[in-house]
Amino acid sequence: MDCICQRYSYSGEKAWILMISVMLIVLVSCGNKNPGINLESAIQDEDQFHADNDIAMTVCSLVDALRVGESLVGEDYDFDGILTDGQGTPLYTDIEGNPGEWKVQVVSQDEARISNLHLGDLMTADLRNYILGALNLNSADLVTAYVNPHNEEEFIWLYDIGDVNVSFSEIPTKSPSGLEGIIMSISISKK
Repeated sequence: MDCICQRYSYSGEKAWILMISVMLIVLVSCGNKNPGINLESAIQDEDQFHADNDIAMTVCSLVDALRVGESLVGEDYDFDGILTDGQGTPLYTDIEGNPGEWKVQVVSQDEARISNLHLGDLMTADLRNYILGALNLNSADLVTAYVNPHNEEEFIWLYDIGDVNVSFSEIPTKSPSGLEGIIMSISISKK
């Protein structure tokens, strides 16, 4: 009889340990099933900025409008914000690490100007080549490249597209903290 009591006592301990183990497994597997935001994926999404305001498409649209004789209207084209390359990536990062902002402005019914608003890591030669490629232009279409006689810091490339001119202007600039960069301005105008 002593053996039977010990066996039940031993079985009771086993049952108790088994029950606690099962409860722990249930608590762990059911616990914290919060459908909230995964912090790691949120940070990755934040790092991969995407926008659909392609600068080459903006320039091509302005050129096409002027070629067909449309008068440019600010309500149709004026824009302050992020312009991108063909992949949706901002054209530059400003000195604070943010996607670089641009201003598209209709200057008159026959001219529009696109300029970066802040200094940053803008690769002006690459950007110029990207836009020229979108317009199907090459070095043969370059009318002149010169230093602005009114501002010796400014260098200008002027391209002829028949009845429309496209010019690229670059002015080296310093931020108040002493960081250097370039302000680029793209002008699209009717001849």
